Amino acid sequence: MGSEPVEAYVQPPASGQVESGLFGCVRDGGRRFHEALDLFPIARDARGEAADPIFSILPGRVVYINERSGWSSYGRYLVVRHEGQSPAFHSLYAHLAEISPGIKVGTQVVAGSVLGKMGRSASGYTIPKSRAHLHFELGIMLTDDFEAWYGRQKFKTPNRHGNWNGMNLVSVDPLGFYEGIRRGSIRNFNDYLKARPVAARLRVFTQKVPSMVKDYPALLTRALNDKVLVAWDIAFTDFGLPKEWTPRFAGEGLEGNPGEVRILSYAPERLERQTCHRVLDLTVDRVVLTQETKATLEKLFGFH
Repeated sequence: MGSEPVEAYVQPPASGQVESGLFGCVRDGGRRFHEALDLFPIARDARGEAADPIFSILPGRVVYINERSGWSSYGRYLVVRHEGQSPAFHSLYAHLAEISPGIKVGTQVVAGSVLGKMGRSASGYTIPKSRAHLHFELGIMLTDDFEAWYGRQKFKTPNRHGNWNGMNLVSVDPLGFYEGIRRGSIRNFNDYLKARPVAARLRVFTQKVPSMVKDYPALLTRALNDKVLVAWDIAFTDFGLPKEWTPRFAGEGLEGNPGEVRILSYAPERLERQTCHRVLDLTVDRVVLTQETKATLEKLFGFH
């Protein structure tokens, strides 16, 4: 990576467009979001299968392993939570051929620990040998009670991955994070989040303290201090990560009904040029929450 062009390490999908292996609105002509960086193999075995070992990027704890390829579009994947960071973000490694012996849920790893081997495992579609790759994500979890939201959706398949289901994980651009560290413009994940532009700010009237706030206290702009909570002001990144949480208290002159959501501000130029996965939709006469944002709020606050 570094100064090399993306063609030097990014695996394109069937379209052959290298940009489609990057993070963002890069699939289906910009209409479909890709939440990861796809990295191609540099080693192959005698059968032509990818043979690259997959390493943990930082010290952390293995929090989830899916050994059954047919249970997820991620195929065989694992998640490492980097608890020494603030906030304690996770890294996700997908489409693995195998998990390394000795790597179990709860295993403490160091930077460079071998987690498994690159592959092409997946459910619902086939990744050909020539396009084996590592699907690599960085992000945070929305809720500790994902199963409740999942159960209300009436999906045809059970949730086999607990809170580590991909629908409960919100991601950032791994390449952007890496390049910021390499340039020295940021020092850590918190710096990276703070530097992300705000696409929209929403106010949610509720007295609930979401598990995300408890799990990632570094996202708070001020302490709760046992005050009477009436609402949250939340700043969202372009692709819907709730990066900044400001509790609003009784006595601050705010009035609203429980569960009410208000749009406080937004960046129209950012929303207009983003072709998928937006926080808000700009219509002819008004601005509205997208379905993705409604689902995020349902997961965060338990709204039905």
